[in-house]
Amino acid sequence: MGKKILVPLAEGFEMVEALSVVDVFRRAGAHVDLVTITGNRQVISSHGVPVITDKYISDCVSEEYDLIVLPGGIPGSKNLAGSVALQTLLKKQNDAGRLYGAICAAPALVLGSQGLLDDKDATCHPLFVEHLPSQEHADKSVVVDKNCVTARGAGASIEFSLKLLEVLMGADKKEEVAKQMALI
Repeated sequence: MGKKILVPLAEGFEMVEALSVVDVFRRAGAHVDLVTITGNRQVISSHGVPVITDKYISDCVSEEYDLIVLPGGIPGSKNLAGSVALQTLLKKQNDAGRLYGAICAAPALVLGSQGLLDDKDATCHPLFVEHLPSQEHADKSVVVDKNCVTARGAGASIEFSLKLLEVLMGADKKEEVAKQMALI
């Protein structure tokens, strides 16, 4: 069976940060669950674009994922941080040593608030750096540490998505998808 990815959406998510992950992993042949943490399958992005999700997060709590990826955006990141179901999934993911990632405000507001950046190098959007346990790597575009990958923001979305793909599925798969996207 192929790799299984979870991308949760909350009202006010940053669209390019969410959908670049979905696009890259679906091009790679992975199964991606785009899920809502709300009671509505239609979720509105931070710039007013509606996106229809595949399912509800409550449908995913008992499932295992190879990767959970959190898009940023405001108030999207704050809304993700308030999801008990997502907190449960992230804790289970970390405890099992499986991969998770976050971009923009989500590393600080979601992962940091749950202790999932403790003893890990990370980066995030410059406006939220003070919420990171350490600011040592905050100027980097993408940071990989153990089972956690973080990125600064929307401008790093494709780089972040391809780094996640490389970590999870290997350099050859990353190169294959990058060629499809005419990046190399």
